[in-house]
Amino acid sequence: MIFENYLKDGKTWLHELCTYLGIDDEQKASRIFRAVLHAIRDRIQPGEAIHLGAQLPIIWKGIYFDGFSLHEPVRIRHEDEWLEFIRSKDSGADQADFPTLDHAYYAFQDVMSFLRDHISEGQYQQIAQALHSEITVPA
Repeated sequence: MIFENYLKDGKTWLHELCTYLGIDDEQKASRIFRAVLHAIRDRIQPGEAIHLGAQLPIIWKGIYFDGFSLHEPVRIRHEDEWLEFIRSKDSGADQADFPTLDHAYYAFQDVMSFLRDHISEGQYQQIAQALHSEITVPA
């Protein structure tokens, strides 16, 4: 019974995320969410990454922490570099999910808006500040 609850929570997030992204394709939405989460995770300090992961539903925690290691944050100074980094996290589907940098930009904005509404305000602000001043983050 507990696993079904975990699965339900994960699916609820996925359904809501589809609305934020403006798409019906749950597979695509999950790939986009994974790519953006992994990009954020690898861009911020490990302690912040762990705090963010703690606020995700258990199913998404597993996806988020897949491949995680303690690391120095990836250095990114320009928004285009950031968007390319997100595209690189899409497990070979980057051309389908992010055919252009504009697609990556809007997906990132939508995922951040979703996170803003689903994690604590303090955690959201810490993530937004940790990314870089050149990376546009929804307020």
